[in-house]
This record gives sequence, C-alpha cells and structure tokens, in this order.
Amino acid sequence: MLPSRSAAMHCIILRSARRLITGLLFMALLAGHAAAGNRAVTRLEFSGALPAHDKLSLVLDEWCRELNRRSGGRIHATFYPGGILTPAAQMFDSVMTGIADIGFAPTGITPGRFPLTEIMEAPLGIESAAMMTRLSHDFYRAFRPREFAKVKLLFFLSASPGLLHTRRPVRRLEDLSGMKVRCLGGNAVKMLKALGAVPIIIPTGDTYDALRKGIVDGVVAAWDSLETLKWGEILPYTTVSPYAVVGAPGYVVMNKAKWDSLPPDLQQTIDGMSGEYAGRLSRLWDEKDRNTIQKWKAKNHVSIYLSREEERRWERVVVPLHEALAREKAARGFPAVDALRFCKEWAQKNAKPQKQVSP
Repeated sequence: MLPSRSAAMHCIILRSARRLITGLLFMALLAGHAAAGNRAVTRLEFSGALPAHDKLSLVLDEWCRELNRRSGGRIHATFYPGGILTPAAQMFDSVMTGIADIGFAPTGITPGRFPLTEIMEAPLGIESAAMMTRLSHDFYRAFRPREFAKVKLLFFLSASPGLLHTRRPVRRLEDLSGMKVRCLGGNAVKMLKALGAVPIIIPTGDTYDALRKGIVDGVVAAWDSLETLKWGEILPYTTVSPYAVVGAPGYVVMNKAKWDSLPPDLQQTIDGMSGEYAGRLSRLWDEKDRNTIQKWKAKNHVSIYLSREEERRWERVVVPLHEALAREKAARGFPAVDALRFCKEWAQKNAKPQKQVSP
C-alpha cells in the first residue's frame, strides 16, 4: 500500500529538519574551533637573576610551564635565567618599564632602590631562606613599602642571610682589618667598613676571577654560593655569626600594566601559584644550603664560630650601625625605626635561636 500524500510530505519535512539541525551543529562546531583558534594568548617573559643550572631557576621555569597549563593555554610564559633577558641590577626597572613582564632578583643588588625593605638586611638572627621569606611577606603586609607601588608583587623569594666567606680565617675583628671583601653594595658596604674590612663591589659573574687573581679575599654571600658559583674552591673559611651577616630579601614582581590587563580568573590563578611556589622555592634554597655545607665540610671547609667575648665586640659595632641607618631613613619620611623594631620582634618570636658560639 502506497503512503498517503500527507505522510510523504511529513517525511520530507523531517528529513529537511534533520539536515538543518545537522548543518547548524556543524556551523556551531566550526565557530567554536575558530573562536578557540583566535583566542587571545597573553605572552609573559620572566627574567631571572640566577644561572640556568641553579635548582631555583629550574623550578621558576617549571612555574612558567605550570602557569601555562593551569591557564588552559591562555597564558604562554617563558623563563629566561642568568640575566640573559635583563641584567640583575636592572631587573626591577626593566619590569617596571615592560622590558620584562616578570622579574626575580635580590633587593641588595640595587642599593637605595628599596629603602624600607633594606631594613631586613640588619642582623636579626635569622638563619634560613624559609624564615627570611616569611619575614619578607609579613613585613610587606605590615608596611606596604612604597618602593613596590609601581609593580605587582607576586611573592618574595629571599635567600638565607649572606655570611662572611674568606681565604684566611677570621676569628677576631683584627683578622678582618684591611681584608678586601666583595659585596653587593649598600648596607653591606657600611657593615664591612665598620668592621674594618675594605668592601669591593664586583658583579657576581666577575667574582670568581677576582678571587682567583687575589683582587678580593672574601665575599658576603649565602652558603649556596660556595657551590653554585664555585667560590668554595677558593674560600676555605666561613665566619658564622649573626653580626657578620647581611639579610637577603628577594622579589618576584610583575609589570603592573600587564597584570591589570589579565582577567580576574587568571590573576587569581597567578596569586594562588605565587603563595604555593614561594614556600616551595624557599625550602629548596635551604636544601641547597644544607647540601653545600655537607659537601664542603667533607672537603675540610671550616666554619668558625666566634667566642662569646668576640661576639659582643662585633655586636657593639654592627647593631648601632643599623639603628643609625634606620634613624636616617626615618628622617627622610620612612617608618624605618618602627620597621626595624618589627623585624627584631618578629625574629625573637619566630626565628630559630642562633647556634651556640664556641667558647
């Protein structure tokens, strides 16, 4: 029996509807692919101060790749280690002006650029990068230093304090008299002068050669520099004292315009990763220090602890110096006296007590 005319027409209408729906779905799929293909990708160039082989550089590179993943491909971040994109001394200004989108460097490499943050360079009895990084974040929340107003602070990545590593043993102030010691500048210069040494400012990349040629006889730097920068090959002694150190805050900052251009969900992703990686990186820095100490101790590197009497002599030189520096900054309008008090109270509450000095 042949279908009725109305039934045939109904079939034609159904087939046409199916074709129309299929066509619309196909067009929607094409539009989706086109939108995905044309989706804006924000490119971020991250400049780091440490060498490419340094473990911290490797994790910062991982930070970039993880950000790319968590952003769903909407961000493509690339890490450039060793100052190859921007030199460490120009890092902060390079980020501020947009030459680099993100930058990591120690504050001490640009003396005077961070007048309030420099307060944390005072001798506080802090021994680890993890504690220094925690203090840096608490300090920032408490004082909001205006030196960071023109960038987005992602997180602090602070080193363990710089110690005195030397070619000859330093057990008394007299041993340091006239000794040429390489440092970054700023407060380290003032401290070394007060202790009787001759501070020499030399770029990090030139320091090994300067040590090898006898241009300098020591450095102020974190433990891991003996291994990472090979300075331990020339410097067999380290004087371990809270009054022969320079605190070492470090920053990871982002260009403010680039930050403001990101949608809120990507900003939230970066903020979340910042807190996560700040703790991880600072613990890694401490691990590097421990490994360095063990390795060089096995090679007969000597850690010198001052006698109690000698410790007090160094204290009488260094503590008044930093108090005077805080008063000078306060006269220029910075809350530096309050900031120094905050750091001392924070250290007393949180920092592990300094190892007992030798008799």
